Amino acid sequence: MSKNHVIDSIIDSNLIEENSVIVVGFSGGPDSLCLLHALANLSDIYKLTLIPVHINHMLRPEAYEEQERAVQMCEKLDLECHVFEVDCNIIADDLKISTEEAGRHVRYSVFDDMCEDLQSQGTERERIYVAVAHNADDQSETVLFRLLRGTGPSGLAGMPAARPTAGGYWLIRPLLGVVRSEIEKYIKKNKLHPNIDITNEGTDYTRNRIRNELIPYLEKNYNPRVRHALLRYAELAEMDNSILREIAFSECSEKLNVTDDSVTLDITEIRENPPAINSRIVNFIFDIINIEDKVSYELINATLSLIYSENPSASINLPDGFRARREYNSIIFSVPDEEQEIPVDTSLRMIPQVMMIQDFQPDDNSLYAAFDFDEFNKDYPGKVGNLELRPRKEADFIAIKKGRKKIQDYLVDSKVKKTARESILMVAIGSEVLWILPSNYLGSETERQKGRFSQKYQVSDTTKRVLFIEIADKL
Repeated sequence: MSKNHVIDSIIDSNLIEENSVIVVGFSGGPDSLCLLHALANLSDIYKLTLIPVHINHMLRPEAYEEQERAVQMCEKLDLECHVFEVDCNIIADDLKISTEEAGRHVRYSVFDDMCEDLQSQGTERERIYVAVAHNADDQSETVLFRLLRGTGPSGLAGMPAARPTAGGYWLIRPLLGVVRSEIEKYIKKNKLHPNIDITNEGTDYTRNRIRNELIPYLEKNYNPRVRHALLRYAELAEMDNSILREIAFSECSEKLNVTDDSVTLDITEIRENPPAINSRIVNFIFDIINIEDKVSYELINATLSLIYSENPSASINLPDGFRARREYNSIIFSVPDEEQEIPVDTSLRMIPQVMMIQDFQPDDNSLYAAFDFDEFNKDYPGKVGNLELRPRKEADFIAIKKGRKKIQDYLVDSKVKKTARESILMVAIGSEVLWILPSNYLGSETERQKGRFSQKYQVSDTTKRVLFIEIADKL
């Protein structure tokens, strides 16, 4: 192996062009420090201009110390560190997303802003790149993460080595062929002192649990080379996907209109394409708006249905508060304006059933709720047929551990914006709500995935019959 494996891998990636101006995402952690240091070593050969960008997410007390150390690291490389302080808690509250998602949203927005500033100052657009420090271990974790979410074949190809940002600049990943152990060797050999984010060792985020719990478990119990197997899987998927993606890109490149707050796709001609091509177009758009890691196979199919549907005004909710809405021969991907009422999803139906507890074997991939039927029947004898799937009504309430809570108060406490409140569906009987269905506008990650359940009629060890309520598409 080469003594400069990291630098050789960057050169072999063919991502670095001479005379490039590269905005480098720089947390000061091991990966980004390795990337910046290696690019600095290559800057004379390739005549590079490096612009490190450090974003303080203001989430941890030590963030300001890390910010100062990041500035000092850049000074040692004779580089100016551009620092941005953004309170991700505020962003998360405003967009109704997790702080992890908010941090990602902020990072890519700042990168695009920096690129636009460079271009406005006279740098040619084609010379401007954004470099981030995702490595081979990140790639294997991404493939497993997407597999668990039920992604399609294109998602299994992992992160592309290069892709356009929302602003149309090229984002590159020069370390994607370098494993984390090689990065650690590079750091040690060059006597570098990176910031260490202790939250990466925790299990608060799904990605951390995959990195720190699931992959070590798979390595110990199933395949000690599981990371390598996942990378090989991604490479094989990418071979097929790259051809289809190239076709998809040529199909949509002149049919996309990208602005600061939306992406519009003209579907007049692409409706004739097979789903294999249009699913890549959809994934390409998800890449642009930075939600590709949060999209399931079902959401891709739902978005495809907007393309092929005869309904000229259908719409669906997407992660991070985005919405895809059909407007005749266009689909607009955007965060709805605060003043715009978000429409109710009218494509769903409710299927209530009563069954014995031993027959209760739900499909974990379906959307359902389960309650103790006999307890329900005491309050509403013979009234299963009175259950409704509908938006909220003024007098609605839901049972909590100590009494009841008005739905209006629950939505306010969950910081659901006014224009989204009427779009949230719930299963109710009279004014009592049994289940608030999942929505991207609800407060917690669990509620966004499963919804909020009434604390009454819960299934327990004494339950004999189950009231099973499933949500499905209308026939």
